[in-house]
This record gives sequence, C-alpha cells and structure tokens, in this order.
Amino acid sequence: MVLNTNSCGVCELQFNDLDAQLKCDSCPRLVHHKCSGLLASEIKCLTLKNRKLKYFCDSCDKGLNELPDLKKLISSLLVEVENLKNNSCSSRSDEFIINEMNERHFRAANVLFYNIPECTSSNIEERVLYDKEEISKIIKGTSSDNKTPIKVIRLGKYYQPNKHRPIKAIFSSAGDAFDILKNKKHILSRLPPNSSNIGISSDRTLFQREQMKKLRDQLAARQSSGEQNLTIKFTKGTPGIVVIDKIVKNSQNF
Repeated sequence: MVLNTNSCGVCELQFNDLDAQLKCDSCPRLVHHKCSGLLASEIKCLTLKNRKLKYFCDSCDKGLNELPDLKKLISSLLVEVENLKNNSCSSRSDEFIINEMNERHFRAANVLFYNIPECTSSNIEERVLYDKEEISKIIKGTSSDNKTPIKVIRLGKYYQPNKHRPIKAIFSSAGDAFDILKNKKHILSRLPPNSSNIGISSDRTLFQREQMKKLRDQLAARQSSGEQNLTIKFTKGTPGIVVIDKIVKNSQNF
C-alpha cells in the first residue's frame, strides 16, 4: 500500500503549509500534531536533535504490540518444519513439506469454534452476524476480547437438527488467532454451565488431522492395555502422548 504523505494519516485531511507535522519513526506516515494524541511536552521532546523518545503511528504501534506473539508463532512454525523433515514426513518429498507449511501458514489466522448453537433464520446475513456476536461473547472480558473475526463460516451442510456445525472464524492476523488459542483454557473456564461443551481449536491441515487420529488411536490402545494417566499434549506446536504428572509446564494445547 502506497502512503499519501500529503495528508494526515489520522484525519486524512491535506496538510496546509503552516500545519505542524509529525512523522512516524517506523514508516513514512505523517500526522498533524493535534492528531497524534501526544501532549505538548511529548511533542517538544520529539523535536530535540538527540531525542530518545520515538513516535509510532497507530498501525505501527499495533504491529509492535503483536510482535511477541508473532515471534512465538514463527518459532513454533520453525519447530514444525524440523519435525516434518525429521519425523513423520521423513519419507515425504520436499514439495510436500513446502505445501504443508504453506497450508499451515494460510490457516494460521483461523480459529475453530465447536458446539455453538446455530441461528435458525433463513437470512444468511443474520446468521453470519449471529455467529460473529456469539464468538465475541465467548472471548469478551479476556485479554482477547478486542479480537473480532473478519469472516465466519459454518463448516458442513445446513441444516441438521440437534447438530451444530463448527464455525471457522478468520481473524485479521495470525497473531490474533494465536492469542485466542494461547488463552483458550481461560476463555472456556469463564463460560456458563450451559455452554460447557463449547470447544476451541486451531484450523489443522489434513495431514495434522491424520496425525492426531493416529495419536488418539495409539492413546486408546495403550489405555486399553492398562496404561494410566496418559494424555495428548502439544509441546512447541507438536502433539505427543505424555504421562499427565510429567507434562511440561510450558506445553501448549492448541
């Protein structure tokens, strides 16, 4: 996107010759002093020759706030690449690995919500609005409550009585989705008793779903043979069967 440096990045009005301007320290965007949201003393500090204070526009500031989560997401993806190379995909081609990682990247901004009752309206727009509002209610009051899906899709055939189709919620960034998944346990723990069957998960690829099915079958077989206190846990984005009392503290259940 090409930025228009002849107008304010906040109010979008053209600059006059006498307008006081402030430039973002991360991008070419310019804003009026009065639109920056800064105090006069802060603006004065920004005009000093050897200043240490920096100014970031709203877009760049949001990007900086999301950076820690994005770094975690990138680290998780790098671990997954190595696992694909060294473990279950050792017999797969490089093309498969590349396609798999591309698909995971494509799905990274998605979150799946399960068992949310469906709107029975015949109007599609009303059903979509209902689903967005229900998701907002679920994450409201948590650190993720400022995350709003830009698109929601019910997966499966409409309409099946007494069966609620999963919702694929597409967010504006992988960072938003990662934050919701990271706080999944807290989000679900706050739901009322009549919503206790609602679930949240990442949008897995076909290969990931197949791997999870194999793990669940292995878990069931081991439990049937007498092994106890076993569960499937995600550690650094990779699922595995672990003993419950030996679960790594920093594991992630996405």
